[in-house]
Amino acid sequence: MKKSAKLAIAGLGVAAMGGLAVYSYLDVMYKETIPKGPAKRLFEMMDNGDLQGLTDMCVESMKWVDEQDIETITMLSDRGEELKGFMLMVDEPSKKFCVFAHGYRASHRGDSANFFKYYHDKGFNYLAVDHTASGESGGDWVGFDYYESQDMLKWLNYLIDRFGEDIIITLHGVSMGGATVCKMADKIPPQVKLIVADCPYTSAIDEFTSVAGGAGLKRTAPYFVKAMNFLNKKLAGYDLNDTDVRESVKNSKVPMLFVHGGSDDFVPTYMGEELYNLCNNEKDIFIVPPAKHAESIVQDTEGYFAKLDEFIGKYI
Repeated sequence: MKKSAKLAIAGLGVAAMGGLAVYSYLDVMYKETIPKGPAKRLFEMMDNGDLQGLTDMCVESMKWVDEQDIETITMLSDRGEELKGFMLMVDEPSKKFCVFAHGYRASHRGDSANFFKYYHDKGFNYLAVDHTASGESGGDWVGFDYYESQDMLKWLNYLIDRFGEDIIITLHGVSMGGATVCKMADKIPPQVKLIVADCPYTSAIDEFTSVAGGAGLKRTAPYFVKAMNFLNKKLAGYDLNDTDVRESVKNSKVPMLFVHGGSDDFVPTYMGEELYNLCNNEKDIFIVPPAKHAESIVQDTEGYFAKLDEFIGKYI
């Protein structure tokens, strides 16, 4: 084969890889409006249907939620995006609130749904938000805790302005939402008394590298993630390195409860354990051995709620 032909083929290969990288990036980071692409398929390869039990539980939980008087709240992010929050107030006036952060591509009807009734029965007003580019909220780019943590701080200020400086707040998040509440840990106002972080990742960089590696791309994963971050800085306007939650957890202002599935190979269990070990405030950890990703509430519902009772009772 002539040298010119080899160069042409190599050029086509580079262009194809570049096109794949761009599509994969948009597939993961852009609002869910394009057909399912290779990056989401990588996530599905890692999931292996693990989320079906969680999905079924969310659907069942929403049957109760849909019978309640839910207030829809609209707020603008600092980026000018319209964000939606969904609040269930308890019957008797209460100064206690839980603000819930959902996982990647979820909404208030996803993992948030499983905690509406629990917190309501505990006397907490419950605010489940739809993050940017998710659910009923606007926005184009998923922030993997970078934008979400900023928006959640605005939601906290909204509650304080509306209901008073004397309210008491619990933060609770699952998966990307778990990382979001971890990212907030050193920035929260004094009204927040504790944080529950369920299966949080240490950073989006770590998470993407783990997913790609687990899907058989271990040797090329760092290059894949580096290419995604290059595009992310250009298009979404933030650096994926800024999603790292370690320093925030290390300097947490409040006690933290970490929850993780002992069989989680999507956001590996060691990430939650690392964050637990880094936390210098009062802390606890609840590992559910058979649970895969975000499945702790499904595999041990009674134990999960009992641990919440214990932790909340200790600090509120």
